[in-house]
Amino acid sequence: MTRRKTLPPQLRGRPFTLAEATALGVSRDRLAQDDLEKPFAGIRMPARPRSMPPTSDTQWRTVFTEHQLRNRQLCAAYALRMPPEAFFCGPTAALLQGIPLPYRLSSDRRLHVGLPEGCRAPQVVGAIGHSYRIHSGDVVSSGVGHLTSVERTWCDLARYLSLEDLVAAGDYLIQHSRPLTSIERLTSAVNSLRGQRGAKNLRRALTLLSDRAESPKESVLRVHLVLAGLPTPEVNMNVYDDRGAFLARADLMFRKERLILEYEGLQHLLDADQWQRDIQRVRRLEAAGWRVIRVTQADLRDSSALIALVRTHLERTPV
Repeated sequence: MTRRKTLPPQLRGRPFTLAEATALGVSRDRLAQDDLEKPFAGIRMPARPRSMPPTSDTQWRTVFTEHQLRNRQLCAAYALRMPPEAFFCGPTAALLQGIPLPYRLSSDRRLHVGLPEGCRAPQVVGAIGHSYRIHSGDVVSSGVGHLTSVERTWCDLARYLSLEDLVAAGDYLIQHSRPLTSIERLTSAVNSLRGQRGAKNLRRALTLLSDRAESPKESVLRVHLVLAGLPTPEVNMNVYDDRGAFLARADLMFRKERLILEYEGLQHLLDADQWQRDIQRVRRLEAAGWRVIRVTQADLRDSSALIALVRTHLERTPV
């Protein structure tokens, strides 16, 4: 078996143009080998295996991180041929900014590339071109080229996301411990897009955002409850007993009714130690007079039974 020839140091671990490779004496045969991908015409980059769909929240975080890295590599590759006035937008910009996306979007390797209105949108295999009516302040710089600001990116995601996922994306952006923007700036961005596609969903999403959400599933669960006409729960609050001792941190809390909802990912079932800790935690809460409903992904796929259960609990008078 012929040993694969090593690439010149200048090309290793990064995307490069065929012109660069040729100038360094790399042969066509070497450029055609399977350790290199051809993401765009005239570009090569290191090949990476495709990730499988996640089956748990823990896997989702790992897979999403892989998709973010892959997206950044593709953006760096496209930047080698990107027109100076072009910018990354939509799901591509969202991945660069860390905004949580459903698997169907984060796993899509096609880049979303925009140009100002009046310029011809890119028509390149591996990229989706968009013509944008956009202000200069809506485009920012990054290490892999220009992209839409987080506020404009969130507004653009209304074309791709359900209301629940749009709220989860907005919650991530305003999360109080490391905010990337504010609800005031998101509101201003939405107001500047009146009459455009997705504006109605964006205005509805603004009323549902929380700066205390800590995971997309928590956000989706909260939206299911509120859209069903239930009161808006408190989010990620510490719970104490009558003596002031800490009991737990509740995902969603109805304080007056002493009801807590906890979202349980698959890892809670697969990790025996975690499962035991969860049981003890629920016992402590129940002993202190709280009722706890544990929610899974199946409940979110069809939330009608869960909504009915929560409504029944809320209508009961606490003991």
